[in-house]
Amino acid sequence: MFSEEEKNTASAKIALTWLLHLRWGAVAAQVLLVLAAFFLLEINLPYRIISGILIFEITTNFLFGFLTQANGISALTQFFSVQKAQKKTSNLLKKKETTMTYRLFVLAMFLDTALLTGLIYYSGGPLNPFTFLYLVHLTLGAILMPPVWSWSLAFFTTGCYATLFFLPAEGSLNQPCHPDPAMFETLSDPLKIHLQGMWVAFAVTAFFIVFFVSRIQLALSRHQKTLADLQEEKTKSERMASLATLAAGAAHEFATPLSTIAVAAGEMFHALGNNNGANTKDLLEDVNLIRDQVKRCKDILFYLSADAGEHLGEAFTYFSLDGLMAALIHALPEPLKNQIRYSNKMGELYLRMPQRTLRRIVRGLIKNALDAAPSTPVLVECRQDPTRLYIEITDNGAGMAPEIVAKAAEPFFTTKEPGKGLGLGLFLARSAAEKFGGGLTIISQPGKGSKVTLFFDLKQITAGGVFNG
Repeated sequence: MFSEEEKNTASAKIALTWLLHLRWGAVAAQVLLVLAAFFLLEINLPYRIISGILIFEITTNFLFGFLTQANGISALTQFFSVQKAQKKTSNLLKKKETTMTYRLFVLAMFLDTALLTGLIYYSGGPLNPFTFLYLVHLTLGAILMPPVWSWSLAFFTTGCYATLFFLPAEGSLNQPCHPDPAMFETLSDPLKIHLQGMWVAFAVTAFFIVFFVSRIQLALSRHQKTLADLQEEKTKSERMASLATLAAGAAHEFATPLSTIAVAAGEMFHALGNNNGANTKDLLEDVNLIRDQVKRCKDILFYLSADAGEHLGEAFTYFSLDGLMAALIHALPEPLKNQIRYSNKMGELYLRMPQRTLRRIVRGLIKNALDAAPSTPVLVECRQDPTRLYIEITDNGAGMAPEIVAKAAEPFFTTKEPGKGLGLGLFLARSAAEKFGGGLTIISQPGKGSKVTLFFDLKQITAGGVFNG
């Protein structure tokens, strides 16, 4: 899947590419119009100035073409980052690349509007029938630019059109269909009002286009985000279903041999209990070890099934959060237990939810923190606000880079050595919390440790709450 910055960069490059196509089409049309005016209509225009404007457009087209086709924007972004002697992560470089691409697009839109104004000014001014081409730039800008730049372009374009009425007349049409621009002051009042009314109509149309297109774009972007969120939820559900299938298969395969071992160990235990032989003590210890391992295997099966998104019908129990946390910390080995600094800032709180599931996911988060910060204190804090319960685990470990934080809660993503973890802990903790109206957040900086916050909707986990499964 693509990151958000990669999507934004791709969108910006697509916008710049289509603008480049439009500019080439505009140059071709303008050249044809100039040739027709010179050879067919024999209109007297300042062709040197107009040719200079067209040559400038062609030059900038080649420049934009180089930037879009040869990864020039990426090279330019990296160049400026190196020049500033800043250490940039790949995500930050992508963000800067997106920003620079949009800046080039905005620059091109304003530049094209200014160049079009120059062409119109030297070919009839407000009398030129092609003033409507301003609307093409406005519409494209409203579709592809953020609202603040769309409105800026609308005001800029309207101002450029207005200046045509105040600048000294240049060029001479000398045609019956259009009077000489120098004679504009001698035009009849109705014609003046008509030309000025065209500007007013243009301004109203421009602002309506920007307003409605911006609103439509906003609605479409919200709709696309909703669809993307739904697709993400669907993908997560499919992954959970796959894990559930895996867990069910494992449970089916292990159930029979584990039951057999449990029965055999029980018979051995009772038989050896009546045996006074010299090795009875050692045998009893071995049998107890077998029984403990069987119990552990059963717990693993429960956790595996719970990890797959099923709680094996675990009932909702009414329990004290403080008691659960105390028991969880007490069950840790002695060296690890001493690293925990537990704090409860909300007093006694009773929850109604699957107790073993909560214990499992919190224990997993604490274990991650202990692994990340060996021999240093790990802070575990419980707090609440009017709507949510928060369980925060903070370590003083090495921390994570932003790109690692962005992927940390994805399934099967791990930075641990092979065999040290499957990369499911954070993903499963978040999934379990989301079933109770909550979620999971990660705040981390390289060299400064990490804070993982698990939160739940209080209405869904306190007495009388409704489970949103």
